[in-house]
Amino acid sequence: MLARAFAVVAALLAPTAAGAEDDAAATLRDLLAQYRCPVVDRLEQIYNAAPHSHPQNLFLIAYFAARPHDYVQCVFDPLTYMFCEAASGFYDNVASEPRTRHLPASVVALAHLGFSTDDSEGNFQIGFEVKDPPDFNAIADLILQALHDGFDARAGVTLLIEGPLAPRPTGKCVAVS
Repeated sequence: MLARAFAVVAALLAPTAAGAEDDAAATLRDLLAQYRCPVVDRLEQIYNAAPHSHPQNLFLIAYFAARPHDYVQCVFDPLTYMFCEAASGFYDNVASEPRTRHLPASVVALAHLGFSTDDSEGNFQIGFEVKDPPDFNAIADLILQALHDGFDARAGVTLLIEGPLAPRPTGKCVAVS
């Protein structure tokens, strides 16, 4: 009887779980539609300027206009490797003050994307080889999915995308209304 009850409950919950996965896929798709091109544009600018620039300037940061402490930043190191960090709350306070923000939900979501789960001494991190030519779409998708899954970014939210070698968009991403 208990097994039968469990089977009924599982059957009732299965569509809900599938529906939640469909909703997450839809919200990610909408976020990518809004922000992939602007992130790719900035990554291309940084990559193209890299041979003539200081290595410290080869980074891009994407963050919430309303929540600047929630961000993902990536740096080319130099052009064949990329290192990314997602905010963990570790740097929200100065070192002499106790930590006030932990992001347990972000840990699980970011771990699924390959980020480290140790935030005891810094941000969540991931590093990977960059092909020649780089797959800027894949890098942009990682950044945006980390913001989506780890920090609940959705289409319509204002994300800011910055980097010293990509101070403004080139204009190649035309908004469609």
